[in-house]
Amino acid sequence: MKGPYKKRYCRRLDKEKIFHPLGMEMNEEASVRISLDEFEAMRLCDFEGKNQTEASREMKVSRATIQRLLQTGRKKMTDALLNYKTIVLENETEYIQLKGENNMNKEAQKSLKLALPTTDKQMVDEHFGHCKYFAIYQVEGNRILETSYLEAPVHAPGVLPKFLGENNVDVIITGGMGQMAINLFKQQNIEVILGARGNIDDNLKVYLGGDLVSTGEACKHDHEH
Repeated sequence: MKGPYKKRYCRRLDKEKIFHPLGMEMNEEASVRISLDEFEAMRLCDFEGKNQTEASREMKVSRATIQRLLQTGRKKMTDALLNYKTIVLENETEYIQLKGENNMNKEAQKSLKLALPTTDKQMVDEHFGHCKYFAIYQVEGNRILETSYLEAPVHAPGVLPKFLGENNVDVIITGGMGQMAINLFKQQNIEVILGARGNIDDNLKVYLGGDLVSTGEACKHDHEH
């Protein structure tokens, strides 16, 4: 079945997810399949409490499309619950523009991906928008599982939050940024920690020790611009 011509911005799942009624045999014919864009619309409106206009902005579709996705997704969900059907959350992304991961069971998330802006791969850049690289750390608890570097894309408004979102970053630790940039990172579901300075390793040790706290203050001018 051919999908929509215009790609919808959605968070992906780690895999297709199946919810099966207890004590019932698995039957492909007695199942409903909820597409990734239907699930994203329901997540934004029903779980995060956004209105349809806000959801349409996030998914970059019309409000009418959001209404249709909510109607079809909710109908499938209700059908499954009333008639003891299996619910399949699809993870097909051919016609989807990815923007990070869905926060399903986030409290049980074992590891996080941190990003720190840097130019020399040693010091945290004060202005994240002008860095050459992002030092990427996959961490679990207070352990570093993996270290890598991402070359920063050409700087333009809105590019870096989207770039890090597509690379599944959970937290950015940086010196400062403007409020508009903070909002863009939050739209990508990325936590922002401000006020970092000096050596990357020192900041990382403080973060892993649970003592790195964001200043919580945006710069008066917006570094994203």
